[in-house]
Amino acid sequence: MKAWTVSDANGDTGVDYIIFAETRGKAIRHALDYCDGAFDWCRWTEMRAHRLPALDSFYRGEPEMNWNDMDDRVAMVRYAGFRCSDEVMVNVEKCKHCPAHFWCDRYEGMLPEETEDSP
Repeated sequence: MKAWTVSDANGDTGVDYIIFAETRGKAIRHALDYCDGAFDWCRWTEMRAHRLPALDSFYRGEPEMNWNDMDDRVAMVRYAGFRCSDEVMVNVEKCKHCPAHFWCDRYEGMLPEETEDSP
């Protein structure tokens, strides 16, 4: 199985899914049919899917990666640049408890900048 990131072509939903499928078309079809209604208003021609070969090895029989599974989350952040939605209120202390914070650009953006005078 191949890993694909699937979203609407215009980015109107702000939602991306990592879907495992044999082809781009099958990944889009899965997103349109099964992704929590995120793309209910989309037509086939309004969808996009891009390969993510770095995530191919994370296929475990499920058609989607699950953000709430911490192993999946780490892979999604580390290899695909995912992060918590901007609608999710987080702070540095909350982020430290997330196992993906080491690779998260949102977490990095919350850290104070280091200067030459910093210890």
